[in-house]
Amino acid sequence: MRKVVVVGLDGLDWLVVSSLMDRMPVASSLASKGWAGEIEAIFPPDSIPSWISIFTGLDPSMHGILESVDYFKKGAKQFSVDTGAFKGRTFWDAASNAGKKVIVVNPLLAFPPWEVDGVMASGPVFISGSTTVAPEGAAGGLEVPPLGGIVDFPEKKELAAFCEKTKTETLAITEFTARLMETKEWDLTFLTLLTTDRIFHFFWRFFDREDPTWPGEGEFSDVIPDFHELIDRCVGRLVEAAGDDAIFLLISDHGHAMRPPLLFNLNQLLLDAGFLESRIKGPRLFSPRYLLDRTKNAVLETLHRLDLEDLAYRFAHIFPWTRKLKKSDFMTEPTANLATASSFGGTNPFGGVEISQERCRTDSLDYEEVRSRIIDLLLDTKDDDGVPYFLWAKRREEVYEGEYIERYPDILYELRPEFGTSWSVHLPLVTINPRHRKISGGHRKNSVFIAGPLDDMSIREENLLSLNLYDTILSLLGIDGENTALRSIITDDRSSRPSP
Repeated sequence: MRKVVVVGLDGLDWLVVSSLMDRMPVASSLASKGWAGEIEAIFPPDSIPSWISIFTGLDPSMHGILESVDYFKKGAKQFSVDTGAFKGRTFWDAASNAGKKVIVVNPLLAFPPWEVDGVMASGPVFISGSTTVAPEGAAGGLEVPPLGGIVDFPEKKELAAFCEKTKTETLAITEFTARLMETKEWDLTFLTLLTTDRIFHFFWRFFDREDPTWPGEGEFSDVIPDFHELIDRCVGRLVEAAGDDAIFLLISDHGHAMRPPLLFNLNQLLLDAGFLESRIKGPRLFSPRYLLDRTKNAVLETLHRLDLEDLAYRFAHIFPWTRKLKKSDFMTEPTANLATASSFGGTNPFGGVEISQERCRTDSLDYEEVRSRIIDLLLDTKDDDGVPYFLWAKRREEVYEGEYIERYPDILYELRPEFGTSWSVHLPLVTINPRHRKISGGHRKNSVFIAGPLDDMSIREENLLSLNLYDTILSLLGIDGENTALRSIITDDRSSRPSP
């Protein structure tokens, strides 16, 4: 049985990768000996639920972890989730339990690491914490680099240093993994590089000429292409460490694209349709709450137009009261609202609507009828050219059906990619995203999958889902599960051939 190396690259996007293949000779070589393309990610395409789904083969309604990180929120560095939802249920646990030797480095949120048959090294979600190896001493004297995610929130003047730091961390984590591969016995190696996502978030507008805030050619124009070259060199180092008898899988949790430069004020739509109530009962100009909210929006838009978003970010953290303005209940009546835009998904095209079942009962309204009315409202709302704002809107049970489905909003939707969700009211339906320059890269729903060399193996086109990566990895290791052969993306053609 051949060895398997899985390289997780957070946020790597197929459209970008395919345009840069001439600068990525190692990935190109693997693709030429196997398969390369994009596969469907989970909903929502956020790092935390996506990676947990890849680890376990379970969709978020089955593992229950739907958290995401708001990088604009003070205190993001304290973010954590309960690993009990997936500890012992990952593909590397299944491999270890089946007698395979494993090397696992930097899996998102899997901290502190737990004992496996081999070595597992991880850090807290953010690099600010310490790193740990299990079993103790399993690194064999190798220096363990900082592990975990990066939550640095660089200002414009800090971007160059941030880029160099990110490159250094990426190379150090890769070299540590390669040295483990060269000094340890292993059947499966799994490394996650979270640094790709950070680079895309902060440098996208310098790369994408279609971005409305693209500044023209300059110092950071080649950061994203150069980082793809760096990633390719990192994969090359792992290929060198693995030797000739290994299959490589390069995977991502979601893709990346321009973060929406426009905001769709969903609560305003719900207010206009009578599903939501404003706190403003009299003339708006006599309401301090209304004037404060309007002032906030005006200041943010002005700072955005003047390219002073760093100042807006500092302002929000110096004055704690500004955080209250971001909450949907600042301008609306929570107990009176029948439906509100959910904070689920953040200011991305992917989001949801929460329906108050208590209000349904109080007002003798049929819950399912309310859901239908709101879905119809979303799908029927169009711009001045008659183009719908929403690509789709569905009941949550039409997307997933697991035991934790109620952790999703009652209605799920996807906007056109140029629109993110906002919770403002008493504004036009569409406004600019005043924080676009600060984080110009956003998530796209499809993932990268590059596999090679595959020799006589082939791809099941009908199985191109990130949820099937769990079974694919175990299948390549020769580990049979209840649905492994059925759900694997890769099939061994030789198994279906008649014996000579």
